[in-house]
Amino acid sequence: MAVGIAASFPISAEANQKVRFAYNVQIHMANMMRIQDHAKKCGVEVEAFPLRRYADIQLALTTNRVDMAAMGYVNVALMEENNHTDYVAIGGVFTGGQGLVIRSDVEVNNWKDLEGKTLGTAPNSYVELLLKTTAVLNGVDWSKVNTVSFTTGGPPAVMALRDKQVDGFAMWEPTNADAVVAGTGVYSKLDIGANDTGHVNGLMLANADFAAKNEEIVNCMVAALVASTDELNKDEKLYRETAQRGTGASTEVLDAAMPQGEMDYRMYQQRGRALLKMMHEAGLTKTDTSDAIDRTFDYRYLMATTGKSKHELGGE
Repeated sequence: MAVGIAASFPISAEANQKVRFAYNVQIHMANMMRIQDHAKKCGVEVEAFPLRRYADIQLALTTNRVDMAAMGYVNVALMEENNHTDYVAIGGVFTGGQGLVIRSDVEVNNWKDLEGKTLGTAPNSYVELLLKTTAVLNGVDWSKVNTVSFTTGGPPAVMALRDKQVDGFAMWEPTNADAVVAGTGVYSKLDIGANDTGHVNGLMLANADFAAKNEEIVNCMVAALVASTDELNKDEKLYRETAQRGTGASTEVLDAAMPQGEMDYRMYQQRGRALLKMMHEAGLTKTDTSDAIDRTFDYRYLMATTGKSKHELGGE
């Protein structure tokens, strides 16, 4: 259990220190939507930048438009590939939130049933990587699967499913829930995260120079992350209200989407390495960047806030 924020990391005299923070507008990032309220308790004012894509968040962090950000494990590999190493990972945000949806009138009972089907994917995305890797691990001849690209998911993917242009798609929430709620598709029984990544997804990162110069602020933000995550995981009504206000999703979409992911502040070291290795093997990165996980995952802040060991927090 997390200790009280104000007691754990009091910010000295100059209270109301500021941090620029970007996060993804996603149902399972509801904990990021309340982080401002908790950070105030230890004297930090959060200037929040809600963005729609991990790529936009990565750009904001790497160009110093923000000091801290919540984005994906995948972004570690992408930043390393671009020789950007001025960052540190300080906490998890959520796991899951992506999956395979199959059109309601299409029968897919096992992985081999995907052969001969046409599936929508977001090219070079994390979810496409999970789909392809897990399918191949389960004996699918990927050359027999037809794919259609939907760069940003959303309505185009849902309409293609409705109009029978695709037999299914692998996307993230709430695109998946939109199709399910419309009656066009169903969540597949095939788990695309059934591999060594275990559906790791969201991370909280900080600019390394900012973190070195503002340790109290970073401590406060991690304490706020833990408090917000614990609060919403214990209070489904507040979780629902926060996610609905932050994303504009309908009650029906929330009902479908919320169980597909979990807010989680732990950082999964082994799963992160597995993901970055998979990205290299799939050709998404030219080099194997998996050693960046060990180099950049800093558990000090989570350990101080929670009183838990590195191992309990997902480390080795």
